[in-house]
Amino acid sequence: MAASNPPTPDLTSSQEDNIDDNIDDNIEEGKDDTSTTSLNVAHLSEADRGVLYASLMPPSIQQPADIQKVHVVKIALLYNPKSGAKKGEKLAHQAQKLFHNHGVDVEMFPLQRKGHAKDICKTINVDLYSCICVLGGDGTVHESINGYMEREDDARLRVPLAVIPGGTGNSFVLEIQGEVKIKTAVQHIIRGLSVTIDISKVFFPSNETSIYLFNSLHWGMASNVNMMAEQLRWMGKAVRYTTASLMEVFKGEKTLAIIEMVDKDGVRTTVKGEYSLCIANNICTAAKGMKLAPDAKLNDGLIDVILVNSKKTLDLAQLFPKFYDGSHVKLKFVEYKQVKSFLIIPLEKDDPEYMEGFYNPDVVEEILDIDGELSGIAPFKCTVLPRSLRVIV
Repeated sequence: MAASNPPTPDLTSSQEDNIDDNIDDNIEEGKDDTSTTSLNVAHLSEADRGVLYASLMPPSIQQPADIQKVHVVKIALLYNPKSGAKKGEKLAHQAQKLFHNHGVDVEMFPLQRKGHAKDICKTINVDLYSCICVLGGDGTVHESINGYMEREDDARLRVPLAVIPGGTGNSFVLEIQGEVKIKTAVQHIIRGLSVTIDISKVFFPSNETSIYLFNSLHWGMASNVNMMAEQLRWMGKAVRYTTASLMEVFKGEKTLAIIEMVDKDGVRTTVKGEYSLCIANNICTAAKGMKLAPDAKLNDGLIDVILVNSKKTLDLAQLFPKFYDGSHVKLKFVEYKQVKSFLIIPLEKDDPEYMEGFYNPDVVEEILDIDGELSGIAPFKCTVLPRSLRVIV
């Protein structure tokens, strides 16, 4: 059941400017921007409307796309009051005020616990709303998408999900809008252009459970960096991730694994080797605009897999800076694949009998990072579900 709508704070202009750096002060409140909020298409033919809508899609949407325009009159706004360094509450009221200025009704759903967004999206009566809007970081979006994907009806294809940046990590909004500003996100939602995107299902055979992925999966060193960074939260976001990355680089560890991939033509390839990390991305970019998967599209039916088979400190040291322009895919120790599915089975390599080639090693379990959350364990299988969720872009 929705919480009652709390009163919208009467914010002065100076207070609004100080709420969050994500707020776009270049767009006057209540004023429509032609390319985002206001689309006058009444005079256009259906074909011309399609051309216009396609021209407004972000670069990571492959054409032709399943574009639909939603008339947004009422939204459910799920928000994490503690997201974005505990600015989520203020950001939610700011977004609510912006929606009201455009005549959009807002029903507020403050999230009270871990998993709350998932529960709401799994059970909410979507027919009461034009779209389900999530304000928070990638973790809140991850929860919401998992709830939507677990529904028994077709809500995920009928009533789009929309995202407003409000966390410390806002990779998805950056991908589809090129920036992480509150007012820009609200304008895009009011504009109402929606498209179906791919979601991947990650299956864990050890406990026969699954998690849905919208953003990325990290295994090996990439996952270890996030685990270490969680222990260094006291250092601040930028410093702790840099420190954790350096610590892992100097460890120079690799994992023996069986990796199987199915490419876009259905060709299956299986290899056994030692790898230091694997990153699988549904989106092109990552934090601060890094081009982790430069060829990735949100709706191409493929997930982009980056495998690194070197553990040398000098190799890994040159790898991370190249993430920013996508040139890491040209390094000789990097494999870049676009696949329909892939699986990774980590193996125990320290047994001396295995080292002498006497028998196959045992399978070992390793923690994964999925959409920025430390959840799930390898071995796993990741399968793309093409165009399985409608979102507003």
